[in-house]
Amino acid sequence: MRKVILTAAICLVLGGGTWYGYTKADSSSSIHRLRLSDEEPARYLQGAEVLSLDQIELSLGDQSRPGDYISIPNHTEVLWRKAVPTPAGDGELIKFVQGGSAVFPAPEVTYYWLCYQRPGKSADVNTVTYYIEAKVLGEDEAAAKKELLKLAEQWEIPG
Repeated sequence: MRKVILTAAICLVLGGGTWYGYTKADSSSSIHRLRLSDEEPARYLQGAEVLSLDQIELSLGDQSRPGDYISIPNHTEVLWRKAVPTPAGDGELIKFVQGGSAVFPAPEVTYYWLCYQRPGKSADVNTVTYYIEAKVLGEDEAAAKKELLKLAEQWEIPG
């Protein structure tokens, strides 16, 4: 019994170290923010905040080390991907729906991700993907998309 417990403890320590090394992001990868208003002092969305506006629920995210691949959440169906020019550069707008799993069904929800990829700042992080996630609230997907693209004009992304 001691061997089993000792083996389990070693596996947890090694697995935790591996997981930490894998998920450790470049320190600059989380430093991006979205200006929400033109007034002074300005309001910003940054970090793990979630904010609901008229048509969308907004959050920011980033992915380190995906290469050129953009990792979309599980149980999603990508409907389309489009290149979009914005003041921050050329981005990729992705529309997808997310439902529950086969075990836990849930109603489908429409999302837009506006993504930008930038070079990583260290040898083990070759690409950082920054994205704005916009969950559509209601039925007017065109208005939600328009609102997202308008807000993206004020997005401050490193590099």
